[in-house]
Amino acid sequence: MGAVDFFSSLVKMISALAVVLGIMIGAMFFLRKFVRGTGTSLDDGNYIKIISTRYIGPKCSIMLMDVLNSILVVGIANNQITMLTTISDPKSLEQLKDSERKNKNPISFLNNLSSYRNRLFAQGHKRRGSREND
Repeated sequence: MGAVDFFSSLVKMISALAVVLGIMIGAMFFLRKFVRGTGTSLDDGNYIKIISTRYIGPKCSIMLMDVLNSILVVGIANNQITMLTTISDPKSLEQLKDSERKNKNPISFLNNLSSYRNRLFAQGHKRRGSREND
């Protein structure tokens, strides 16, 4: 009798878990569908770009942002966001655009790894040569 009771309670528990998970998945599906439709966006949606972030302390940072082709410097603290300045100097803007172009083609992990390996090999080769001369 104990085995039959255990099996029936196991089936009830698994079915209750399936119902709860189904409700959670359904709720997530509907929330995503409705939340995604409420935002206001222009054609592309890529009008705000974070160019750089520098952390200056716990929960404090300075962020460089491109908003509709205007460069903004924003300070972010615990519960506060403050616009510090806008960058309008043509030299600075050109320098930022050049750095963005360089960052679009990042060095791949394998290239980075091979350069470290080559450096280590060169250092090891120099050490062996200095030992042999001693």
